[in-house]
Amino acid sequence: MDSFTIFADEMKPETDNHVNVTRISTVQNYISQHYRDDLKLEELAGLVSMAPTSLCHIFKRYTGKRISDLIIETRIRNAKKLLATTNMTVRYVAYESGFSTLTNFNRHFKKLTGQTPVEYRESTSEK
Repeated sequence: MDSFTIFADEMKPETDNHVNVTRISTVQNYISQHYRDDLKLEELAGLVSMAPTSLCHIFKRYTGKRISDLIIETRIRNAKKLLATTNMTVRYVAYESGFSTLTNFNRHFKKLTGQTPVEYRESTSEK
């Protein structure tokens, strides 16, 4: 092995790390801009030229969470903002936040916040 090959092998993990961090960042930014859309794993993987399973693996390794969890957290964060600052119906807030059904929205909202959307709205209007 020549010295260049040894050097290249030593640099590869850092380069891979940088590439993976860039890919993760690209996916995170895309989700934050398109959370209202019906996001598909295949679409996100294609965005960073990866297989869906590979993207899931590195995303979890680098962020500690699943891609689907980030999408739901982003949608709930938007919903909380809308509930606190508008008079939109809860149903409309759910759809504006990217949820396809009110039931799914209510379930995820309660799981992440410990409150129903109506309870959350009431608690923010009291402050």
